Amino acid sequence: MKTANLTHMAKLLLPRASRQKGVLLAMGILVIFGLITHTWGFYFEPPSLLSYRTTRRSNPHQVKLASHTSNLMHDLWKPFLLDINATSFITDEGYLYEVPKENENWSKPLGKRLLILDVDTRLDKGPGAVMNDSALDYKEMKGRTGGIMNHYLYAMIHGYDYKFVRAPDYPKRHQTWVKVPVIREALKSHDFVVFLDADAEFMYPHVPFEWLMKLWNITDKTLIALANDPGDSARNRDEKGKVSQNTGFMIAQQSNRTQELFDDWEHCPSEKKYKGCARWANDWAHEQAAFSNYVRYSYNQTQEIGTIPCMDGNGAPYIGDKTCGGVFIRHHWFRKDDPAKDLQRLILEAFVSRLHAGFHNEIGANFLDASRHTYPLNHLVV
Repeated sequence: MKTANLTHMAKLLLPRASRQKGVLLAMGILVIFGLITHTWGFYFEPPSLLSYRTTRRSNPHQVKLASHTSNLMHDLWKPFLLDINATSFITDEGYLYEVPKENENWSKPLGKRLLILDVDTRLDKGPGAVMNDSALDYKEMKGRTGGIMNHYLYAMIHGYDYKFVRAPDYPKRHQTWVKVPVIREALKSHDFVVFLDADAEFMYPHVPFEWLMKLWNITDKTLIALANDPGDSARNRDEKGKVSQNTGFMIAQQSNRTQELFDDWEHCPSEKKYKGCARWANDWAHEQAAFSNYVRYSYNQTQEIGTIPCMDGNGAPYIGDKTCGGVFIRHHWFRKDDPAKDLQRLILEAFVSRLHAGFHNEIGANFLDASRHTYPLNHLVV
């Protein structure tokens, strides 16, 4: 009887034991799978992520070259720097610029409170491009690279903040519109944002931007300042006949009202506030036309919209209108390779000047006039 009962119990327990083993086996498989899934990312990154990180790993040689670059550029130009409170400046062309005596704003460096900003949707990484992380051959340097590096250099010389923002494509608009929202966002973390197109450049890297702001009467009431376009063509005038202002170089100062201005500007083509602005979403001159035809007329309190003379902040000497020489900010509408050439010239001039001055400063150690000795030279101490 006992044997029969044990046999019966065994038959009942075996399936149950098998089921328990099956459950345990399944749980074990799930745990192992979970561990593999969890740790996979540590050893095998997704191709897209791996590609993203690989393209941003610094070239060891480039890391070595980059050491102390900011301090190096500042120190290289330090002897040439114009005093921030200088009352006048004479350009290479011989133009005399004088700061009005009553203008005492910006007497101290703004430092990182001022941002030099580049914005673009394009990310050129080919030979001669700024985003190519291999060693740059100056002979292959693209014009846009020269412009961007000019802006970066200027920021390093004066201790300003710098940023190159690759903006997302703006749907259903010409891509020059991207500068408007990016500047607005940059103002949320900076007191001033100075924006330049890649074909615009600082011609005098040793002139502080605070000095230029004094010259152009940028005050604490100024929301934004732009240079005039050449006034010799109807193409450069708004619908009211007033000369347009060029968005290739802008100075924006943070305030609630400035944020409001940039919001109005960005939404101008929606025509919620400005009827007729929709055409400028894609028609030339895009955001520039929207600003000149509509936005600037809404912000007409005293000194809210600054006007920079075309001679100072737009154009170039080779254009037809000789009142737009681009003395301080040169905008190359036609000769797109010039920023690269100008950057090389600026750096070479500064370096050669320092090298020559250094030689003469140590002239006693570097030069020996042995012309009065006679041959054979038996007692010449070199």
